[in-house]
Amino acid sequence: MSLQDLASLSTALSGIGVIFTVIYAALQIRNNTREVRATAFQQVVNSFAAISFDIAKDKSLSGLYLRGGRDFQKLDEVEQVQYMFMLLSFLRRAESVFFQTETHMLHEQHWFGIRESTKAVMASTGARACWSEIRKRFNPQFAEFIDELAG
Repeated sequence: MSLQDLASLSTALSGIGVIFTVIYAALQIRNNTREVRATAFQQVVNSFAAISFDIAKDKSLSGLYLRGGRDFQKLDEVEQVQYMFMLLSFLRRAESVFFQTETHMLHEQHWFGIRESTKAVMASTGARACWSEIRKRFNPQFAEFIDELAG
């Protein structure tokens, strides 16, 4: 075998090595993307579970949630602020999931249950009244989404 044949063989083997390296890197990136999405979704679930649990474990907050949902305007000033921050916190979490879905960090099916929960929260008269006061605090694209959802 001549030196030129060895050089050609070496070049061919290097090319094959590069192809395998690219394939390996692509698989690693794909697996990493899955792990990042799973972690992002777990954080979303934990976040929504935390706010739900905080409301559920405190009888006064549960009562405020019910009264505020019925008629936001009948709450006293402090209760209106509490309800507003409760709704604001919940919707900030929903806004995060909305944009994570828009940027394909989360899949559409991950957003489905949270979208339905958001729709249920926004179905109350009190939440819609409160929304009119806090709407400006959200990204316009998300605000339009909530308007359609609460429609």
